[in-house]
Amino acid sequence: MTGLAVFFAVVLAFADKKLKVKEDPKVEEITHLLPGVNCGACGALSCRDFAEHVVKERVDPAKCRVMHEDARKKIYEIMGTKETETFPMLPLVRCAAEWDQKKTAAEYKGVKTCGAANELFGGGMECGYGCIGFSDCVRVCQFDAIHMENGLPKVETTKCTGCGKCQEACPRGIIEMLEKANEKLFYVACSSHDDMMRTRKICPVGCISCGICVKLSKDGFFQITENLSKERVALQGDPTALEAIQAKCPTKVIKVI
Repeated sequence: MTGLAVFFAVVLAFADKKLKVKEDPKVEEITHLLPGVNCGACGALSCRDFAEHVVKERVDPAKCRVMHEDARKKIYEIMGTKETETFPMLPLVRCAAEWDQKKTAAEYKGVKTCGAANELFGGGMECGYGCIGFSDCVRVCQFDAIHMENGLPKVETTKCTGCGKCQEACPRGIIEMLEKANEKLFYVACSSHDDMMRTRKICPVGCISCGICVKLSKDGFFQITENLSKERVALQGDPTALEAIQAKCPTKVIKVI
């Protein structure tokens, strides 16, 4: 038995030495610079997996929105590549209805999660597009950057890393990640495709597709599709002009970050 043990130990030691895959030391170095939260927002399985993609496939380190700016610069130096300009990714909440503005058709007594409520007649809400308010987005945030206030998720932009977990968690898709390339980002805080009459009946702060924003937006920033106005970020122009349009919105559904 002792002889067999020694024999297999020698075989394993030999195999370990001969079959060992040599890893580029840059992978380990970059892994240590990454945040280590393994959020998956970059598309990789883990931070180490992302580091391997950066080294082996020359993936742009900027795909990791979570890491600190200083760490990103060091990774570019390690890879000997030019740093690309990046802007923060922020979650926009496409709903403005607080608890006292959410009209219900029935009382919901099920599991207090948005996912469960959405499957069961939308949690009894009249609006089939609005925020259910049971904090699924809050629970998945690893950075304590989103909290519920009066039935709506509020984002702390100073803490948000743009990982996108809150967007994935929302069963109604009212959270959308957008790049904030301008000092001010204007957007429509509504997801409803109901017609004007129904929206007026069930939500005082929903988009009624009146078209005022479209008529006043000379650069075509706003566009109405299926009863809902939507901004076109690439066409955002003078913020002063957009603030004037925002003030004329009858339901005050145009918000700004």
